[in-house]
Amino acid sequence: MTRFPKLHAVAAAIAILAGTAAFSAAQSNNAANQQMADAKEIRDYQLTTDKLTRYEGAAKAVQKILKDNPAVQQKLDSDSQNSSGPNSIAQSAAALDKQTQLVAAIKSAGFGTHEYVVLTYALMASESYVAMKKSVANTPMPQDVSPANAAFAEANFARIQILAQETMGASN
Repeated sequence: MTRFPKLHAVAAAIAILAGTAAFSAAQSNNAANQQMADAKEIRDYQLTTDKLTRYEGAAKAVQKILKDNPAVQQKLDSDSQNSSGPNSIAQSAAALDKQTQLVAAIKSAGFGTHEYVVLTYALMASESYVAMKKSVANTPMPQDVSPANAAFAEANFARIQILAQETMGASN
């Protein structure tokens, strides 16, 4: 029997809390590392006119499926829930992979779900940057936007905005 049972209980509680804090810190580091890796992948993805044209068809088909099938939208929303922060590319693609109708629409345009998600993020980030730059001249380029994609978004700005409005109800 120990002479200081309360001290041992406190020490055990502190050790558990320290372990939990270390685990949380490791999870935070992993999440931050994943966000950096995703930002690099989005930045490195090269937007092209061909990809944009094929993406328009896929995005419109996906939007139609979601509009016509509210249960698919609800399931996608449910599968996309991430309490630890924004979804990673892999998490977003995995949520799409569970919806066979959406996968078929995406594949019909020649994309896998992973590339579709990366392309979506690259378009959104690049278009958002160009829109902000039009409002605030010296807007710094975000880490997930490459100069080439920014130039592409600027050259195709109206087309991308129309696509966003048609498929996401977005308005910039």
